[in-house]
Amino acid sequence: MSTPYNRRRRKNRGAAMIIVTFTVIMVLLLALFFTFAMKQTAAAPQGDQTIPTETGGEMTTGYPDIAESPAGTSGMGQNVPVNAVPDDTQDSTVKGGMITPDTTAVVTEAPETTAPSKVTNKTPDIIPVTYNEELLSQVALPEGTAPDGYREKLVFYGDSTTHGMKAYKVFGSRETTQVWTPTSGTLALFRAATDLVYDPNSGTEKSLSDICSDNKPEYLIVTLGVNGVSFMDRDYFKTEYQKLIDIILTASPDTHLILQSIYPVARSYEKQDSINNNKIQAANEWIVELASENSLPYLNTYSALVGEDGYLPETYQNGDGMHFNEQGFAVVMDYVETHPCT
Repeated sequence: MSTPYNRRRRKNRGAAMIIVTFTVIMVLLLALFFTFAMKQTAAAPQGDQTIPTETGGEMTTGYPDIAESPAGTSGMGQNVPVNAVPDDTQDSTVKGGMITPDTTAVVTEAPETTAPSKVTNKTPDIIPVTYNEELLSQVALPEGTAPDGYREKLVFYGDSTTHGMKAYKVFGSRETTQVWTPTSGTLALFRAATDLVYDPNSGTEKSLSDICSDNKPEYLIVTLGVNGVSFMDRDYFKTEYQKLIDIILTASPDTHLILQSIYPVARSYEKQDSINNNKIQAANEWIVELASENSLPYLNTYSALVGEDGYLPETYQNGDGMHFNEQGFAVVMDYVETHPCT
């Protein structure tokens, strides 16, 4: 017999079932929503990131380098985040004694914008290095007119300051065959004779000897040494550099080998205690000596890049005080093309 009390019980039971069913449905919908959101987050391109590579190096999936120095040296052995810019090409955009020290280099990605850094750190006064002007005049490439097609015949071999030419498409594309660096995008002088170099013509890594022998570039411009100025003395520096000269000219004797000066750094560069323009100028003098001793031309790009205050102008650097932006590379290439090796 149905009584008012039983009818109320059935009504309450039905309401409870509706509430439970609604709650279960909502929980399932929320679970599906959060699962989808997590998948979307995992698939999204990540921002600043550094990827350990080889001994003593870092790289990014896009571009650059900073200098490296031995662990334990002031200002060295620290990882610095990279301004990574995701792109379609995924280019892999790194210190005395004779014992190979542990090293750390910073590879910097070409920033989306090229606003110069603010100068917040105290930097040392520039103490001019007394160059052997007579020796410099004998090896420095003079101003002149480049022959037709000169730019297209140039190949640049070097560290991250060279690798930046890919990121800023100095030769029209990141896939240019005119820039040789290791896959990591950076190169230390004390390892240069043994580190593998990425050959953009074959898409494989090769020894310096093999890449020169296989490609035999007409003009090869070497830009190396900034990663060693913090700890290498004159003899150590010149010994390692001479190894490169010997390897290149043995593998490709008809190549016009050009030794380029190390570029200056800006006041905003943070590791002035380890790498600064005093040390860079001294190392450039050693390169001048090597050019003279090997009867090779010297490309004095430093003179076109350094400002009146003795530093790289802030408008030429890409945000870290060492690597160039479009304007900096434009100055480099203008000097290269107006001081040709003929």
